[in-house]
Amino acid sequence: MSATFSQAYLSALQPYEEEMLQRLALLVNIDSGTGQVEGITRIMGYLRSWLEALGCSVTLHDGGQYGPHLVARLSGSRLAGGRRFLLVGHVDTVYAPGSASACPFRRDGELAFGPGVIDMKSGVIMALYSLRALLESHFSDFSEICLVLNGDEEMGSPSSTPLLWELARQADVGLVLEPTRSPEIITEARKGADRYLLEISGRAAHSGAEPHRGRSAVIELAHKIVAIDHLHALLPGVTFNVTRLGSSELLNVVPEMARCWISVRAYTQEGLEAAAEALEQIAACSSVPGTRARLTRTRGRVPYQATPQVRALVEVARLEAQALGLELVAEAKGGVSDANLLMQAGLPTLDSLGPVGGKMHVLREEFLRIPSLALRGALLAGVIRQLALQAAPAAEGADAPARS
Repeated sequence: MSATFSQAYLSALQPYEEEMLQRLALLVNIDSGTGQVEGITRIMGYLRSWLEALGCSVTLHDGGQYGPHLVARLSGSRLAGGRRFLLVGHVDTVYAPGSASACPFRRDGELAFGPGVIDMKSGVIMALYSLRALLESHFSDFSEICLVLNGDEEMGSPSSTPLLWELARQADVGLVLEPTRSPEIITEARKGADRYLLEISGRAAHSGAEPHRGRSAVIELAHKIVAIDHLHALLPGVTFNVTRLGSSELLNVVPEMARCWISVRAYTQEGLEAAAEALEQIAACSSVPGTRARLTRTRGRVPYQATPQVRALVEVARLEAQALGLELVAEAKGGVSDANLLMQAGLPTLDSLGPVGGKMHVLREEFLRIPSLALRGALLAGVIRQLALQAAPAAEGADAPARS
């Protein structure tokens, strides 16, 4: 596997930088926070038009309260035996209505700013132009490239998960377009995440006249929160984040109810199960006599681990990155993405293949490094071509990354 392609794609993509920025500005200036259906629908309309102009067959799937999800398919010349790629991105953001008008797209030198500019509207635009570069190089030695763009990723992809699983089972390689903080970094693993609701029941009493008759649910919850924080020392690599505390709020009544939410993350399913057992033990005990606890677990995304198939994909990406003068580093990250869902469906996946930027979810500071549109777009195109050629008859071999 001596030939590389990313350098040629970089030269092909750089002339499109201004066009990419114009389209990116159009998308950034449309409010598309999760659940803002009107804006998400408008964005999907633009993307559908642009993708159909490339020759893709495009369908929109109803996401209910989250708006439509877009699936674009591009058929290659090797319908039998060729590699099938699944590219995944999202158009929703974390921002409230009015954010686009309050902080519209702007450019400052080699940086661009605006709501969702790096997470991840620039990754969506980059993917379109990577496909364009592949097509303009007359490369078609693949079975299919499928691009799915959802509108609910920031909420955990509740309505698009079944669609992602279905498409993952039809593919051989997953490539997720989440951004990165540096040109040299991609993601090969992510923590899984579970969510818990911890509810405490106590006994109400007048806090001035008869406080001794009360059993404070708030004090019991406080003891349990401290115990939960101590789990970080007992379960290294597992994180517990307690948030959204609440209770009965009358100042002259010993509170009979208190609750909190807990986000638990771990790199392995064993870590998540160990956390579940530890939380159950904390819930079963009490520091304030007469109080009771109820713990409810909501299972979330399973851990995305660096399997041998994933590491083989990393090596292909590393080769193409070297052609661009980059020494690629594959990281494990604590945050989750749709890559977790693809891996859960059995699809070997690389993540963080999108552009470079930072300050995600910070309205006035979120930024994109503009030159990375072409640079990382070239890496994506090179990886796709390299993997497609590995599946060709002359390149088949035991070391080629394959669907497990």
